[in-house]
Amino acid sequence: MHAPTVVHLKMVWRILRYVKGTIDIHLHFTSNTTLDLCSFSDADWAVCPTTRRSITGYCTFLGGNLISWCAKNNI
Repeated sequence: MHAPTVVHLKMVWRILRYVKGTIDIHLHFTSNTTLDLCSFSDADWAVCPTTRRSITGYCTFLGGNLISWCAKNNI
């Protein structure tokens, strides 16, 4: 960056606080992988016979590294 500002420094500190707070999750990133972005999603509609709620989820990989995920029950 040619002209970093206070805003950039605040963002760096925010990222570092996030990494420090999630260190016990044990996510491992490998450097010897491609930069292919790949995403998967799935839904199981009305899977629960009593509540008729659905379960949906997705995961996103950058190369072989998991970078984003979500799974939830829908109302």
